[in-house]
Amino acid sequence: MVKSSKGLLILKIVLITAGAFFLLWYLAPLAAGIFNEGNAAGIVFSAAALLCGVFFERIPPRLRLAAVCVFAAAAVAFASLSAYMAHWMNYRSVPEYGAKTVIVLGCRVDGSVPSLQLKNRCAAAAEFMLQVPDSVAVLSGGQGPDEDISEAECMKCLLVEAGIDESRLYLEESSANTRENLENSLAVIKKNGLSQSVLVVTNEYHQCRAMLICRDLGIMAGSDFGYGLFHSKSCKTSAYSFLTFLTRDMMGVVKELIF
Repeated sequence: MVKSSKGLLILKIVLITAGAFFLLWYLAPLAAGIFNEGNAAGIVFSAAALLCGVFFERIPPRLRLAAVCVFAAAAVAFASLSAYMAHWMNYRSVPEYGAKTVIVLGCRVDGSVPSLQLKNRCAAAAEFMLQVPDSVAVLSGGQGPDEDISEAECMKCLLVEAGIDESRLYLEESSANTRENLENSLAVIKKNGLSQSVLVVTNEYHQCRAMLICRDLGIMAGSDFGYGLFHSKSCKTSAYSFLTFLTRDMMGVVKELIF
């Protein structure tokens, strides 16, 4: 009985501590106006874990066991998917791999002002293109209802400011999501006779889904970076919003793996 009580106390503490920690992490992006499926799901799940821990003794034993099993299974699934996605979170500059066409995936523009994530993606693309002077880039992203210019046009401005000649930049301005980004970029590549050995530039949490879509489109990825036609270079996401975007993209990865 003593051991059982001690075990229940440990479970209670784990649920309260983990629930509170992750709840705060998922709530943090709200201060910057970031709210999406990722922190919505995270807030609900973390709050449920926290409440389960707070009222642990009042929950019927069978329901309590079921709840613990659900939280444990969710934790294992989250950790497993995170590890799978982490394989593609590549920050290296890889000119030696021979990629000649950079695809920069679009991200939100506030009016005509690029979001921090879009700035970071363009900075990573510019770094590579300055290292590989014969490379070109397809800038992919349409214009949303709250955007004054297309994401592609915004990226062009950033890359030109970074010292990349405008003649090396191809704009794709009709896409509204990641799959369209890559489908339409591939069409631009084929239309203009560009190299199909591509370097996809986006945030680290986004690379795995990009790879799965590229593989579906016939741009093959090998077992490690630099093998096949798919290469990647990631930019880092702010720590306070990383978990939110990772969780949102995890849903997309699951969708790509199943469908």
